[in-house]
Amino acid sequence: MELTLKQYNAIRLTIIIVLAMFISNMIALKNFLIPVILIVISSLLLMYLRKRVKGVLADERDYQIGGKAALLSIQIFSWISVLFMFLFYWLSQTNYYYYFIALTLAFSVCGLMFLYSFIFRFYFKK
Repeated sequence: MELTLKQYNAIRLTIIIVLAMFISNMIALKNFLIPVILIVISSLLLMYLRKRVKGVLADERDYQIGGKAALLSIQIFSWISVLFMFLFYWLSQTNYYYYFIALTLAFSVCGLMFLYSFIFRFYFKK
């Protein structure tokens, strides 16, 4: 079964809409396991369908632009998070819970930078 790009985009949009409806419903019912299962299943289905598309989904220029956008997004997120981290450390003198927010931001930025560095080195060696 081969799909055209238009058919793939229509199926993808339908899956996203149905997934959003189910996830919002399950979260309202305080059921958090089913949304995770649905996300995994829909991701696998979309990967399968993506391989069946005849035509070009993205070219080399798209990947180059995506790489630049990802790097800039990581940098902007890191700077803003670090600024807020210091703000929450400072505010933790008045409210102890801000300390945990600051720690979460600090570890998130460190984790994101570590992950980026690891993936970058992996692709660089490849």
